[in-house]
Amino acid sequence: MHPTHPNPAKQAAFMAPPAASVGNTVHANLAQPALAPSVQAHGGGKVVPGRAAAGQGGAPAQPPQGVAPYQPPSPALRAVFAARAAQVPLTRQDLPPALLESVPHCWAAAQAASQPVTELHVAAWLKKLGPLVTNPPGPATAAAQCRAIYEVCADIPCGAWGHAARLAWVRQPPRQGYPVGARWPSPNELRTHLQPFANAIAQDVAGCKALMALHPLQEH
Repeated sequence: MHPTHPNPAKQAAFMAPPAASVGNTVHANLAQPALAPSVQAHGGGKVVPGRAAAGQGGAPAQPPQGVAPYQPPSPALRAVFAARAAQVPLTRQDLPPALLESVPHCWAAAQAASQPVTELHVAAWLKKLGPLVTNPPGPATAAAQCRAIYEVCADIPCGAWGHAARLAWVRQPPRQGYPVGARWPSPNELRTHLQPFANAIAQDVAGCKALMALHPLQEH
């Protein structure tokens, strides 16, 4: 028998052996150090599976193509979204032209952030959470932990899995003496934590749609 070889693309995305496999997906030990800052696999945007590749000459792996952190709309634009959601009557004349001109960019970003998350994306996000908590899973349980979190949280769009959500987790104050933010989350705890980030993206999408009714996008 010839030994099987792990998928080099997925190994590069996690960048830290040892790795354990579940099905056809390779997961690294989530207790290992975080990915390099240049690897923005935790941001918004659609993750394209199988596109990560190892760098040349021992250089760090490049991030999967198509991944970019979600850039939320400006506070002014979100204030307009909130007004529209509250049924405040608005016309084009009520809004500054510069604000209306920012809608196409916001729409494109929100659409990308609304894409389904992949297991590769979740694993990369968890990889960066590991060094920030006191009890990250070790090599024996990392794959199962990642799979469980992905199965429970698969309805949370990719844009919610960002740096802000990770910091918000670890900055939680203790609850009844229990240091929530210093501990590894259960799948349900993490889904509850990420839901407001997902809701904000959905509200951005709805807000853009409402403003595009006032200011239709130009066809190119």
